[in-house]
Amino acid sequence: MGNKDKRVNTGRRAWLTQEKITHTAMELTRECGLEKWSIRDLAQRLGVVPSVIYHHYQNRDAITASVIGEITSTIELPDEQLEWKDWFISLAENVRPVFLEFPGVTDKLMYGHIDAAFIPILEVAYEKLRDAGFNKYIHIAYSIIINTTLWSITARNLRSPTKQEQRHDLGQMITQLQPLAACSTTLTDIIQGYLIPLANPKNEDRMSQEYFEIIIEVVLTGLEIVILPRENA
Repeated sequence: MGNKDKRVNTGRRAWLTQEKITHTAMELTRECGLEKWSIRDLAQRLGVVPSVIYHHYQNRDAITASVIGEITSTIELPDEQLEWKDWFISLAENVRPVFLEFPGVTDKLMYGHIDAAFIPILEVAYEKLRDAGFNKYIHIAYSIIINTTLWSITARNLRSPTKQEQRHDLGQMITQLQPLAACSTTLTDIIQGYLIPLANPKNEDRMSQEYFEIIIEVVLTGLEIVILPRENA
């Protein structure tokens, strides 16, 4: 009877695979952020007890790695025929919506939690930098580009509702700055001309997108002006 029960229980979860667990974890990440769900939450969403999850993954870190890999694999690589700056601009445009959809992933990537799915991006990125003339400073150039991209997305995600108690509340920030603005016309201009419009939900996405586009272009142009001449010195 005991053996029969075990066979039945196993059969009831035969549908559960690593892929199913990963995609469910992605759903939770989309809803509440990568660090906000637990194994218990995941098991509840799947309709199983937590111990069942451990039959497929050793721990939560293993699931997180799988989630990061699956999300990264959805990023479309730009046309390799593009000039190097245009290629990185296109890559940044492709990366941003993917990682904004899944808060918390960029935090992990910045600490080196990359997956094999990231390798194609890495390989082409270095190829584009070599073609542009980067050699001695190629690692610095790549680090500046990727860190700026990830940090900018992370900063945007700080205002995501998924951050909850860690959320960057612009409205609260403006309120705290208002007393100081009474003695600074510059701070008043910053609040009135930038922070208040940015705090308006109608403007937030457009202004954040524009900021992202500008900062990526500035970084790439800066590398071209500052670093490439050093390569040729």
